[in-house]
Amino acid sequence: MNISNSLSERQKAIAVLLFAALVFYVLSLFSFGRLIQWPFVILTTFIHELGHGLTAILVGGEFIRMQLHADASGLAMLRIPSDGMSRALASAGGLLAPSLFGGLLIWAGRSTKTSSRVFFALSIIMLLSCVLWIRSLFGLAVIGGLGAGFLALARLRQPGLHQFLIQFIGVHMLVDTLTRTLGYLMSSSASVNGAVRHSDTAAIADALGGPHLLYGIIIAVLALSVFWFSLRAAYFR
Repeated sequence: MNISNSLSERQKAIAVLLFAALVFYVLSLFSFGRLIQWPFVILTTFIHELGHGLTAILVGGEFIRMQLHADASGLAMLRIPSDGMSRALASAGGLLAPSLFGGLLIWAGRSTKTSSRVFFALSIIMLLSCVLWIRSLFGLAVIGGLGAGFLALARLRQPGLHQFLIQFIGVHMLVDTLTRTLGYLMSSSASVNGAVRHSDTAAIADALGGPHLLYGIIIAVLALSVFWFSLRAAYFR
C-alpha cells in the first residue's frame, strides 16, 4: 500500500516535470512566450550573482551589493581575502549557483509539500536580497516584483501550482546552464551593461594560474553533473 502510494506520487511528480518542460518549450517558440520567460532569465542572473556573494561570505569576505541589468547581465560587488583560492572560489560560486539551485528545485519538485516549502523560501530570499544587496532599480523592480508575487502565491496554499512553478524554474535553470552559461564558461570576457569585463573563468585563471578554458570545462562538467544527480535522486532511485 505504501509502496503503491510512493510510486503514484513519483509518477505525478515526473508528469509535472515533463509538463513544465513542455510549457517552457512552447513559450520559447513565440515572442510573447519569450517575454513571459524573460523575468526567469533575470532570476537566473540573480542566483548567479547571489552565488558569488554568498561564497564570498563563506571564504571570510563581504558581499557589498549586486546590480542586475535589462540585458540579463549582473555584477556582484565583493570584498574578498587576497589569497588566490578565496578569489577563485568566489568566482566559481556564481558559476555553479544556478545549477546547484536548479538541482535543488528539481529535487524539491518530487513532492507537493517540499515544493511549497521551497517556493516560500525562494520568495523570502528574493525579498531579503532586495533589502540587503540589490542596488539597481531594474533589479529591485524585477526581483522585488517576482518575490512579492511568489510570496502571494505561496500564501494561496496551492501545492500543485507551487510544484509546477518550482519545476518550471528548475527547467529554466537547466536550459540556461546548457545554453547561456556553457557559452559564458568558455569565454575570457563578458559584457555587463555594455561594459566589457573579465569573465568568471578568466578571474579563476588569474587567481590560480592556467588557461580559463580548463576551468570552464571543469565547471561545466560539475554543473551538468549536479542536474543529473538531482534528477536521479528525485525520480530514478
